[in-house]
Amino acid sequence: MADKFFAELITSSEFDGAGERLEITVSNSTGGSQTLSLGPDALAALAEIVLERSAPHSRERLTKIPKRYAVGHGRHEPFVMLRFEDEPAYGLSASQAADLAEALLEEAETVADTRYAMRQ
Repeated sequence: MADKFFAELITSSEFDGAGERLEITVSNSTGGSQTLSLGPDALAALAEIVLERSAPHSRERLTKIPKRYAVGHGRHEPFVMLRFEDEPAYGLSASQAADLAEALLEEAETVADTRYAMRQ
């Protein structure tokens, strides 16, 4: 049996020509790489393993909490611009922005009034 390959990064992924196998290239910390070709059964098993492992924490992992955000307006078109982190900005019409602002205020009030159980 070969030594373990400690993958740290997925450098590429694509489906083969027939779309039946997923080919993933992984790299380790020293720059070495290996390509894995996974069939449908292996992918299903891998997905099941990951779901079982992350189920208790899935809510935490699905929630993105940005450290930075920005709000502005379009230069050449009448849009309100909304950006989180370094992602591309969202362009909202004035009515969409007003609806979003109202929904955010309502949810902020709900969260402020809700008492959450402290985790130990």
